[in-house]
Amino acid sequence: MREFPRLDAQLAAVVAALRARGAPPPFSGSAPQARARMRDAVLAARARFGLPEVRSAEDAVAVHANVHVPVRVYRPHAHRHPLPTVVFFHGGGFVLGSVELMDDIARKLCRDTEAVVVSVDYRLAPEHPFPAAHDDALAATLWALANAAALGGDAARVAVAGESAGGNLAASSAIRARDLGLALAAQLLIVPGVDFARDTAALERSGRDYSLLTPHDLREVARLYLGASAHSAAQFPPSPLRHTDLSGLPPALVAVAGCDALCGEGLAYAQRLQAAGVCTRVLRYDDMFHPFFGFFELSQAARSANDEICDCFAAMLRNGPGNARGAST
Repeated sequence: MREFPRLDAQLAAVVAALRARGAPPPFSGSAPQARARMRDAVLAARARFGLPEVRSAEDAVAVHANVHVPVRVYRPHAHRHPLPTVVFFHGGGFVLGSVELMDDIARKLCRDTEAVVVSVDYRLAPEHPFPAAHDDALAATLWALANAAALGGDAARVAVAGESAGGNLAASSAIRARDLGLALAAQLLIVPGVDFARDTAALERSGRDYSLLTPHDLREVARLYLGASAHSAAQFPPSPLRHTDLSGLPPALVAVAGCDALCGEGLAYAQRLQAAGVCTRVLRYDDMFHPFFGFFELSQAARSANDEICDCFAAMLRNGPGNARGAST
């Protein structure tokens, strides 16, 4: 019998506690009900652990071509100037999450990469189906490119970053910026969902226990976000993995989790980038589940993984594409 990676013990305890309480699947019920459950869980954790410190955090509105997108701009305690700028897209399956709920993740990214972080409050489905989130992501990216100096950053070092659904938005924005003739410095893709045409039946046949993001959850994400555009699942956008030309994209750092249903497509995207000549580094964490990047207060292994991702991305932003080469497992 094939052996699968074993989940980190501290994360396994989190999963066991959720199951003991009978916690419903993340996208069950109405979207407002699912968001309320997430909010309660995040705020309860925040009350226990507090927030990473940054120099400042202020709300703003990114405006490009009549698209208005709320953002939160974080600035680090850093002595070197100008700083790189990172446009960050939160996870949540295009349905859940917000700038406020991912405040801790954005703050840690800002602090540990010593970069100005623009966290994007893109529109959510099902109220705003595809391509709303993708359009907001591109607008925020183009706004950051045009306003990097005013934000306190270096116009030559604007990058995109995202987790899960946000990884899709970061990858998509990098492709669309390239097609507009604009150069981004780097892209950070954390457990990215890059293929809406994924084979969820095959994932189910594998017999894996994908904690906190099951194949059924992935079908719900596609149903809620794509809506009437379900026929577009195998196209770009919304699926970066399905794009026919990935050449000329910015250096990439791709982080995947071994206990994640999206691990395979994240690795496939990294391989496509490498084959297209894009400097790409892969960080693989076999004992992590899908949302590990935000669990740095609940698992020492998750904190170590988060720290390594931030350190590698910071080096890429400081020193250029050469730091994207290589692979880490």
